Amino acid sequence: MKIGVIGSGKFGIVLANIAAENGSQVLIYSRRPAEVDSINFTKKSLSGHIFSDQLKLQATNSSEDLNVCDVLIIALPSKDFRSCMENLKVDLTSKKLVSCTKGFEERTGMLMTEILAEDFGVKKEQLFVLSGPNLSKEMLHKELTGTVVAGDDQDFIEKFCLAIKNDYFIPFSNEDRYGVELGGAMKNIYAIVSGYFHQKGVGENTIGFLLTKSLEEISIYSHARGANPSTFLGLSGVGDFFSTALSKDSRNYQFGQNLALGLSPEDSIVKLGDTVEGYLASKVVYEDTLKRGLNLKILNFLMKVYGGQVSRSDEKNILVTNNIESDIKFNF
Repeated sequence: MKIGVIGSGKFGIVLANIAAENGSQVLIYSRRPAEVDSINFTKKSLSGHIFSDQLKLQATNSSEDLNVCDVLIIALPSKDFRSCMENLKVDLTSKKLVSCTKGFEERTGMLMTEILAEDFGVKKEQLFVLSGPNLSKEMLHKELTGTVVAGDDQDFIEKFCLAIKNDYFIPFSNEDRYGVELGGAMKNIYAIVSGYFHQKGVGENTIGFLLTKSLEEISIYSHARGANPSTFLGLSGVGDFFSTALSKDSRNYQFGQNLALGLSPEDSIVKLGDTVEGYLASKVVYEDTLKRGLNLKILNFLMKVYGGQVSRSDEKNILVTNNIESDIKFNF
């Protein structure tokens, strides 16, 4: 299998390495000439990952080179997704496309495979999503990790999973591409809230309360958008959510911590020096909930945090109810 990896961030690099170790011919596309030269001439990425000399792996900054690939793994931030796809000199409609991007496009609110289908003419049978509790830092250290590959073509999924499976990276299949992709985008929002309250020093009882109600809001919104909420019980939902919401290595968690310390969203992003998918996603989802008439208390609270309008009572009231409510509000 000839695999192209679009994006030379840590996650793209680790997937490229695994696929190459399994015998696939791998081509990494990066717009940074220094990255390409470093990989090709020193077998080392700019992030510090060292590739074996024995691997059939190269890098390029010419997108035309990707035309030889059967599969393209797209590992880009959501804010760069459309512009990068537009600039590729590749016939995307002739490839199997696997998106690893967990987010929404800010302008349209679309998921990445929706962009590829609606604006680039890619058939749904060619579109796949890879998502799960996949912190790249831990994968680079070969920590045991599970992931989900979702799409309509189960024969391709089986072949692709074998191409990326090893003794520490274990892929599972799923037919619900939309639900898997939506879960990956939504969990980042509530990881911010988790980081915020962890920084505030609340107890474990409160954290358990908060995370459960966060999952409830994810389920309510996903159901309203037409997804199958039961998908969120798997690795791409609950698994990814808890990994991100409880990890101090998560940028979304760290972003929430910075907000709790009084930093503005803009200053927090500058401090982190990297993309915070949950920040953009939260604004997209909030605007959509207003249109749909949904009242998601935790999400509404997060919008107040962004505006610096939060009081102690606000922090408490997102979980306190005036009446006795039903425990289970999940939509299954």
